[in-house]
Amino acid sequence: MALELKKAQRSRAFLKLGIAAPSGGGKTLGALLIAYGLMKQKYPGETDAFRWGKIGIIDTENGSGELYVGSEVTGVKIGEYNAVTLSKPFDVDKYIQGIDLCLDSGLEVAIIDSSTHLWSGEGGLLEQQNIAAKRSNNSYTAWRDITPKHNQFVDKMLQSPIHIIATMRAKQEYVQEKDSQTGKTTVRKLGLEPEQRKGMEYEFTIFFDIDSEHNAYGSKDRTSMFDAKMFKITPKIGEQMMAWLNGGVTTEAVVIATSHKANKEEALASLKTNIIESCKVLGGSGNEELMAVVKKYAPNGNPNSINDETKLAELKSELDSLQATK
Repeated sequence: MALELKKAQRSRAFLKLGIAAPSGGGKTLGALLIAYGLMKQKYPGETDAFRWGKIGIIDTENGSGELYVGSEVTGVKIGEYNAVTLSKPFDVDKYIQGIDLCLDSGLEVAIIDSSTHLWSGEGGLLEQQNIAAKRSNNSYTAWRDITPKHNQFVDKMLQSPIHIIATMRAKQEYVQEKDSQTGKTTVRKLGLEPEQRKGMEYEFTIFFDIDSEHNAYGSKDRTSMFDAKMFKITPKIGEQMMAWLNGGVTTEAVVIATSHKANKEEALASLKTNIIESCKVLGGSGNEELMAVVKKYAPNGNPNSINDETKLAELKSELDSLQATK
């Protein structure tokens, strides 16, 4: 396939948002409010029942993801959204099935609550790696089977045509510091560390860290709307995200140049295909006259072994002439 150089442009895309918070930080509620904001912005003329009906939660928290139905938070009534419950063992296939189920059901936002179970939950990737390491007695090589599974999950999230909000548990990190003058020891909060494979946050369009006081911080943001900002999560955040997503273009990209190498490879492949088809029509290896012609260019009698475009073109011309006499 030919490579193409195009003018860069921001196309309309699906939101991929990561949220990390410690226990009680409000990651599930925050995800629901953002999901509602996304649908409110997209469907301004629809009812709240319709908007909530477009949202699904893939729940690994023993049904806790469904507890918010009917609640009222900051003036927002949480409506009846959809839920898919995952039970242990938490393997990749279950998460992928959950995303597919949301897609097949016509939902537009899938909240994965949480992806931490896939990593460190019972039957998750860390447990699978530990089992493999004990079996092989080699912790390093045990990752050869686990890493592709994790990549499969990430690819599914990123490539699925649905807005995805993935929540993760986070641990608050602290450090003890001693004042050099007073000798008094104080505890300083360093930040949040998601319970997930290292670097996972870089896979998302936007990543929020939420602290125990429910303050969200935009630690990674390709939209630049929330980058390095502290704020409370409300549906307005989702509305801003949807407005940004809808700002992408839908026109076809302008191609500036095409890879000549790729074009040449395609031309060779096309010639070989045509030659093979001609050989079949002429009777294949059972036709001595045909094979004599082929071996002039490929002594082994296999046209696929020819990689010179000129020779392939000459062979094709001779086969066409041979075919015309039959």
